[in-house]
Amino acid sequence: MSDTETVTADAPTKRTRRTQERAELTRAKLLDAGILLFSERGFDAVSVRELETAAGVKRNLLSYHFNDKDTLWKASADAIVGLMSAEFSERMTIMKEISGRETLAFIVRFYVYFHARHPELSRLMSREATRHSWRTQYLIDTHIRPSTMAMEKLVHEIKGLDRKAFIHWYYIMISSTSTIFSFAAECEDLFGVDPCEESMVEAHAEMLVSMLLEAG
Repeated sequence: MSDTETVTADAPTKRTRRTQERAELTRAKLLDAGILLFSERGFDAVSVRELETAAGVKRNLLSYHFNDKDTLWKASADAIVGLMSAEFSERMTIMKEISGRETLAFIVRFYVYFHARHPELSRLMSREATRHSWRTQYLIDTHIRPSTMAMEKLVHEIKGLDRKAFIHWYYIMISSTSTIFSFAAECEDLFGVDPCEESMVEAHAEMLVSMLLEAG
């Protein structure tokens, strides 16, 4: 085969690869826009066109890549929660080598550090958790219930809390590990400090470990 024939044969493969790369980039842009807008404004307040504009893509590309806004919302939720799950899984080997109480302290610290870097997760959850909807149920069934059940078991073993007591502990933990970072603008205006600054994040994590792991 001549050099010319080789180039000609490779051309369709290269075009296919470029097309796939463009499609992946477009999907990634739409996902980023979905995470941002859904967490900041909520599902109902965001239009398809606004999502496409925020992503910087042509009109109708959302429906091409995700069918509809519902599907993009699911993909956005899966992406941000999946990121948290992936980072947590990477640290699972550490948890195998520490005690149950240290494991619980590790989880609290992990939540703090993740929310400091990704406040959009708690904002998205807060947008949906205030009312019953298919989106709330999707989050619960797909992401929240499995991890919460495992946490309830651990908290029961370490602190001896029953189901009713755990409910309070759980929501105290969820809100206290994330609110300061979701309310970063207020914190800066009120106290003149950036809550996402490393020393603030570390101090917040240590305070919550002390409070949430107290006996009783």
